[in-house]
Amino acid sequence: MIFNFKQWLTCLKHYILICLFVSSPERLPRSLHCILFSLFAYCLLGFSLVDEQRSYALVIAQILLELGLLALVAHTGLKWKKKLVRFHQTFSALIGVNLVISAVSIPVYQVLTQKISAGDGIDPVIIYTTMVIVFWNLAVLALIFKRAFEINTVLSSMISFNYFLIYQFIIIWFF
Repeated sequence: MIFNFKQWLTCLKHYILICLFVSSPERLPRSLHCILFSLFAYCLLGFSLVDEQRSYALVIAQILLELGLLALVAHTGLKWKKKLVRFHQTFSALIGVNLVISAVSIPVYQVLTQKISAGDGIDPVIIYTTMVIVFWNLAVLALIFKRAFEINTVLSSMISFNYFLIYQFIIIWFF
């Protein structure tokens, strides 16, 4: 168990490096334990979002939707390129970068929303921050898809953007 946790800490380092555009999914081990530790950490982080507007069930449903769509995209793309052996690494990278980006963005939003006084409306800083985080997330996902599927940047960016649109439409329609 200690070895698996140390391996996950190494994966966590690579997740951070992937978010900084320095590493790639092929450097991650093909380990189910790393995926499970990342899933557990991502769920714990998601539970920090539970409040009077979001219940545990809603947070879990959104996490499952997100992970299901990411797994579908990863599996479809890897099967299309006949590189299905990379699934564990790719899925681990997708979960890990979402964990890292969420771990950065949640405290940023909490600090920014504390500054808003009642009735002032939405602060432009929050809008700009949201745009930066969304573009950062899409760029990192595109990098993972590019390296995992061995495709060009334009195609990986299109896949990343379409994933984001589908996810947002489902969230709007059903949640």
